Amino acid sequence: MSEEQPNPLTEARKAVKVLRAAAPVELQTALDDLGRTLEAAARRGEGEDVEALRQRMDALIQENARFASLMVHEIRIPMTSIKGYSDMLAKNIAGELNEMQAQFVETVRANVSRMEQLVSDISDMSKLRSGRIRLEPKMDLYKNIAMQVEKTAAPLAAEHGHTLVFETPASLPLLNLDSERLAQVLTKLVVNALRYTPDGGTITVRAEGVDGKLRVSVIDTGIGLSEEEQGHVGELFWRGESEHVRSFKGHGLGLPIVKGLIELMGGEFFFSSAAGEGSTFGFVVPGMA
Repeated sequence: MSEEQPNPLTEARKAVKVLRAAAPVELQTALDDLGRTLEAAARRGEGEDVEALRQRMDALIQENARFASLMVHEIRIPMTSIKGYSDMLAKNIAGELNEMQAQFVETVRANVSRMEQLVSDISDMSKLRSGRIRLEPKMDLYKNIAMQVEKTAAPLAAEHGHTLVFETPASLPLLNLDSERLAQVLTKLVVNALRYTPDGGTITVRAEGVDGKLRVSVIDTGIGLSEEEQGHVGELFWRGESEHVRSFKGHGLGLPIVKGLIELMGGEFFFSSAAGEGSTFGFVVPGMA
């Protein structure tokens, strides 16, 4: 015979009473308010079937994930056509373009690229929240990932006059993880650093071996984050309010995806920052045992 599970609201009300007895005067009012809220919930019969509530929440998460998957699929179909035809126009396959026409085509291509990234991020975030991302681990060297990211980020660094430095020592641990996903994580961190550093800055991507693990830090000389802003790091859809941040298009999905993927790989996400002094964002992932 299974042991009867206690009602969580009843247990919470008991805990509040214990805390109030030992709390300083300035906290007793807040605990009284919390106690009244819990008592009202108990009178309404809430907390009786926590398992049923959890199942309903799981069902809603899965339903949302299915909707996002369908939406992403349907949006990608016309975007693929738009990208293909605009690429052909840019290559003058349909005939020579005048200067204004070429500018129009480049605007279309830039916006399609931005939409592709947004759709991809929405898909990844939906899969992370519903537990549907499947990693494909394989043996790899960090230097291969770093070279790929450096090649991707170099044009953006040059556009803003940044110095982009990759410090990759030879004695790093061998990896056995999804290198494509790790490259995605590192690319997002480096692109953020490039964007949120005023032109002419320095971004250093420093890799270290620590106790058999790989630690990577992306260090910038950018605008940094205030203490209040740091409390929002990793929050879905959050972006800083500074004029420099708002000068770049974004949707607040990058860092939540970074954090989710690193945790899925069994690693840790970290950051440090100070307003006006730059930031460091990075991760630690296990090396191959």
